[in-house]
Amino acid sequence: MRIPGLRAPAALILVVAAAGCGRAKTAAGLSPVESLDVALAPSAFVANLRKAGGGHFHAMAMFRADVVARAQPDDGAKPASPPAVTTTTDLWMDKVGNFRLSESNDQDGGRDIVRVGGEIAVALRYGKMVRRPAQDAESNHLLAEALGAPWAAWEVVRRQVEVEGAGSGAFRCKLGGRLTDLPAGFPASVGLRKWRDTVLVKGLDGRVALDATGKLPLAFACQTNFLAVRDELPIAGEIAVSAMLAEVGKVADIVMPEAETLHSRQRTALEERALLGGLGAAVAAQARKSSP
Repeated sequence: MRIPGLRAPAALILVVAAAGCGRAKTAAGLSPVESLDVALAPSAFVANLRKAGGGHFHAMAMFRADVVARAQPDDGAKPASPPAVTTTTDLWMDKVGNFRLSESNDQDGGRDIVRVGGEIAVALRYGKMVRRPAQDAESNHLLAEALGAPWAAWEVVRRQVEVEGAGSGAFRCKLGGRLTDLPAGFPASVGLRKWRDTVLVKGLDGRVALDATGKLPLAFACQTNFLAVRDELPIAGEIAVSAMLAEVGKVADIVMPEAETLHSRQRTALEERALLGGLGAAVAAQARKSSP
């Protein structure tokens, strides 16, 4: 089934076309779906991108989830959060693992993060860049978030996806005829993630292209719509992700921009978390401060 509105990136179309017809063995003898399990996992993506000497990752991700047949408020008030958010991500990593991350969304939020050597600089959209010592664990977490859009879509459709290999690292994803269990390695559906256990995919169309090693996703395009239950309410959702990885091993050295030095008493722990978590975390932190 093809979902109207899905447009694969031009480079992805070229990669798939160049793959030719027929099937080829995937890396380490994995099935096509297992190969994508490995290549799309954010932690593996981060590690393999470092090994390859970095690159430029660009992604656009639209996530929509709304309560089915929800009545409109009589007073005309808008909901606390929009049902759909589109985020644009650009990540540049150089040969030694330094990186620059720029994210923005259509709700006027965003952040810029630069890691060079032992320092990291962070700025919310429209805010000042603040520099402080970096920790490897937080850098890995930030990189996993930056590269996570393809995995976010994959995780939702994985139970019902059918993957066809087209050779030379090209894959086609479509809606399968049966529901399967998630393999080990996928995060548990608990707490705020519990709704994922109820997902019923209604439409799916996607294409993926891996590099010659079968470890790096060079291109990813996926659009899906689904039904689920969240907080005992039926929801209808849609995900559209388009991502490309280019300039592998060719990104120029990342340099630290001009930034203020963070003094230990300038910011609270909540404010520091807000800088790393983006605009949503900043708003939440401010709301907690304002509450009686």
